[in-house]
Amino acid sequence: MFVTFDEVQRPVWVVTGASSGVGQAIALEAVQSLNAIVFAIGRTEEALKPAADAGCRAVPLNVAGPAEDITASLNYVLASVGKIDVLVNAAGYLLEGAVEETSDDEALDVFQTNFFGPLRLIRAVLPHMRRAGHGVIFNIAGIDAYDGKPNAGIYGATKAALTAVTEALQRETDSLGVRVCLVQLGHFRTAFLARGHRLRIAEHIEDYDMVLTPLRLHLNALNGTQPGDPRKAARVLVDLAAADDSSQIPFLLLLGSDVPAAQTALEHRLESARRYEQTDL
Repeated sequence: MFVTFDEVQRPVWVVTGASSGVGQAIALEAVQSLNAIVFAIGRTEEALKPAADAGCRAVPLNVAGPAEDITASLNYVLASVGKIDVLVNAAGYLLEGAVEETSDDEALDVFQTNFFGPLRLIRAVLPHMRRAGHGVIFNIAGIDAYDGKPNAGIYGATKAALTAVTEALQRETDSLGVRVCLVQLGHFRTAFLARGHRLRIAEHIEDYDMVLTPLRLHLNALNGTQPGDPRKAARVLVDLAAADDSSQIPFLLLLGSDVPAAQTALEHRLESARRYEQTDL
């Protein structure tokens, strides 16, 4: 496929989860602020219509699908424009319920989307970025990776796994010119807490209602009133990626007014652990 001079000069972004939420906001911001060529990934063509109408190139893809589908989609991008400068892993959903209530299939499904999907995309894009000697990967995690929360334990596990892999990648790829940034998001006004993005576990164990019902009611009330503006988060991330020197992109990017509270909770756990630590064993 012929690549024009204009396409060679413009940055090329691949953004998953671009049908809604923070992923969509990032895709649109990259198009509008950087005149980037943005390949917007989502499950269906219809869901990607807002991104396509804004100038993105729609790529229908289920990131929880086979690795071969992901490789084929990235090969399509490379055949179209010859490069990938930035990968943003923003696809994901909330699985809601107690740990004991969660079936193997439910846990595996959310890991496929929230962890294995990003992992497969990373593995597919890294050979190109290594050959090019440059590239940026943003992995969107969340404050639930800091602290296992009731009602979202398995979801938090997916984000904790993505966090650990991202931190390892940073050490493995930084000398190769590939910058990997872990983005810890707080709560932003998106559809993430709405039906379709927030899935309830099928089994119900009444013993947990005393703990979980107030948390679920809180999430219901929070839906649509989250403190963060996704467009502002997108602007921060896009501005960082536009820097001439990728070393200016931090390894850890904290976005959201409620991130400090999550950090404080983690610090309290560490303080408790230090009171009982025994290092002379």
